[in-house]
Amino acid sequence: MEKRRESAPKLWSANFTRLVIITLLAYTVRQMAMSSFPMLVKWAGGSTVLAGALTLLLTVASIVMRVFSGPLTDKLGRHKVMLVGAVIYLLSMLLIALWPAMGMIVAMQILFGVGMANLTTASGAAVVDVSPPSRLGEGLGYYTLGNSVAMAIGPSLGLALIGSTENYPAMYFCAAALLAVTGALCWQVRYKAPKSIGRKRFDIGDVIEPASVPAAFIQFFAVFSFTSVISYLTSYAQARGIGGIGSFFIVYALGMILVRLAVGKVVDRYSEKIVAAIAFLVMGVGFLGIVFADGLNMLMVAAFVLGLGQGAVMPALQKAAMKHVTPERRGAGNATYQLFADVGTGFGAAIWGFLAEAAGYASLYWGAAGLCLLGIILTFTILERRKTK
Repeated sequence: MEKRRESAPKLWSANFTRLVIITLLAYTVRQMAMSSFPMLVKWAGGSTVLAGALTLLLTVASIVMRVFSGPLTDKLGRHKVMLVGAVIYLLSMLLIALWPAMGMIVAMQILFGVGMANLTTASGAAVVDVSPPSRLGEGLGYYTLGNSVAMAIGPSLGLALIGSTENYPAMYFCAAALLAVTGALCWQVRYKAPKSIGRKRFDIGDVIEPASVPAAFIQFFAVFSFTSVISYLTSYAQARGIGGIGSFFIVYALGMILVRLAVGKVVDRYSEKIVAAIAFLVMGVGFLGIVFADGLNMLMVAAFVLGLGQGAVMPALQKAAMKHVTPERRGAGNATYQLFADVGTGFGAAIWGFLAEAAGYASLYWGAAGLCLLGIILTFTILERRKTK
């Protein structure tokens, strides 16, 4: 019994629990805001095209901030960058709660991207710091579970707060309150930081962590493929005469939640490479399920399968991205990983849009399945082969 305890060091410390809750709250607000954002822009007098442009603005702000948030996290410390990110994120929600006008919406998107980039970069590095190395995959599985739960509850919570009266300030005040709790939790995350975190001069060479690039590059294709679902599944379903598509993302989120409760232990026990390859295969099956779906029931099956695949691939690749990064470079390592995800999310929708115009919606999901095949090939060819010590 004693040996078993020594082989499984404690994961759920106070800091780890706070970081999981921080992720849940931050991504719940993100889902609340982003799912209703086109409606907000139209309510303020804008157009669908403007909503798309402002969504891209958020992505660009996040990408630009990632360049700096990684080195800042390593040099100033996780606690400071995480707290500043939460405050900026909170201010972005308060802008719309207090002054719901188009000019403030533009400012909100910039602050939203900057705040979220800082918060997630620093918290992602912190969760690696406080997780036992032998349980890192499990820790990342629970940490990223917050995103999955947020996807299930965020959109519906946001729409419920807005209501039939289009009370957008109420929704953004609620979002600000959740971020106030997030900031309080960030303040309480304190531990002995890894060595070499200090106030050194910023160097552009600190931006990208080479040890994280292979896994981050593979993750780009996972994120890129799924933007075809986020951006165009509703239009595809309408073209096929399939109604009730709103439940797709709930079923998808349930699949992610289910697999993330267990996948971390599998990654730690076996190999993130094997888990990632199988996850890509499962995702490919899910995309093909969308192609051949002739009704809502088949789409729900595809949603659940996609959730299983996406839920497994992300913790596996994030562990691969971080396990060989030295403690003093974990901020840069996590920023590198997140940067590739931001690029995939930001530009995936535009590229899939061109393909949809040229070859029809079904071609998107054939293409996404093809990217999953590419992901399997890359996983076995470029992913780091060294084993965790």
